Amino acid sequence: MVSYQPRGVDTLLALAGAVLALVLTPPAQSAEVLKLTHQGTERTIILQRTRDVRAAPPPLLIVLHGSGANAETFRVRNRFDVTADREKFVVAYPDAIGKVWRFGQVLEQGVPENEAIDDVGFIRAVIDDLVSRKIADPARVYVTGVSRGALMSYTIACLLHDKVTAVAPLISPMTDKQRDACRTARPIPIMVIAGTADKVLPFDGQRLPKARLLSIPETMDFWRKAHACGAPQKRTLPHREASDPTRIEATTWSECKSGARLVLYRVEGGGHRLPSLASDEPAAEKRAGPRNRDVETADEVWEFFRGFSR
Repeated sequence: MVSYQPRGVDTLLALAGAVLALVLTPPAQSAEVLKLTHQGTERTIILQRTRDVRAAPPPLLIVLHGSGANAETFRVRNRFDVTADREKFVVAYPDAIGKVWRFGQVLEQGVPENEAIDDVGFIRAVIDDLVSRKIADPARVYVTGVSRGALMSYTIACLLHDKVTAVAPLISPMTDKQRDACRTARPIPIMVIAGTADKVLPFDGQRLPKARLLSIPETMDFWRKAHACGAPQKRTLPHREASDPTRIEATTWSECKSGARLVLYRVEGGGHRLPSLASDEPAAEKRAGPRNRDVETADEVWEFFRGFSR
């Protein structure tokens, strides 16, 4: 196990991961704890299987927690299990070593990425294992990630396009180094959710000593160009509560020559939070900013994923 002392940007990421865990939801169902040895280290994956009994393996959604959090904390405090049980897919929650995903790019000077830890290879091994045991359909493997888990999701879209059908990075843009290193050989549909008032991983980007966090518009523009998409379509989602100061504008690029589809949920006034219909905690809003209450993130992510198969 690698110890890790967060600082600077990653300290904020760790705090944000803790804040995300404060969102209370109905108790999660019991789940299996899987062990997988990768690079000589035993890694943990929490698996929530669908109750549906069918001959064909179900879709698989891999959920990557934020920095400073872990799989179990994120799982029990969010609603992906609820959506999975209703829609009949499997959810896998892998644990990062030291609660920090290594996506191969230095985010800030002084923060060790530890190149010996191959998290991309670990996620590939998770997919291969679940597919080989008929737990998951290889044509319907999806990945979503939150905060630093979102940064990891972008790298997975670039490097595991032979395994992954679509990705949904949540509340983070890409870095410039990720963009420059990304060479996708297959179109990857992408859905992004991001708040304009995010102070942890800002919507408008951030200059760091050894990298630059792109803005969300720059991130979407990279994927738009990669997939040769035409003009976007925009719509404002219905607003549920007058007391909610945030709004969601959904932008969709569906006319892409690659065949991919891109979606951005711009949460106007939203902080480093996942939109949710669940009750909120005042402490969470104080630490990470306002949270939109118009949609449930798990439902929106699955609604995007369900239309794609490799």
